[in-house]
Amino acid sequence: MSAKPLTKEEFKVRWEGDDNGGGINYDDIANCAVAWGISRTPKTRRIDVIRYQVLVAAGTVDAEEFKPEEEQA
Repeated sequence: MSAKPLTKEEFKVRWEGDDNGGGINYDDIANCAVAWGISRTPKTRRIDVIRYQVLVAAGTVDAEEFKPEEEQA
């Protein structure tokens, strides 16, 4: 059974709380992506894209530092 997803406010506070992102891991990011309507299947997409979208949605101050590079066609 997975943990309850963080709210955007909880995520932002934890992420910005220390240099380790408040202990947030990819499962936390994926759970937030689903709960916040970013992706229904975040684990099938690029992790850097999902992380960036979650950081933007939560309004973190450093979201743009995690903007993924464009894929080459």
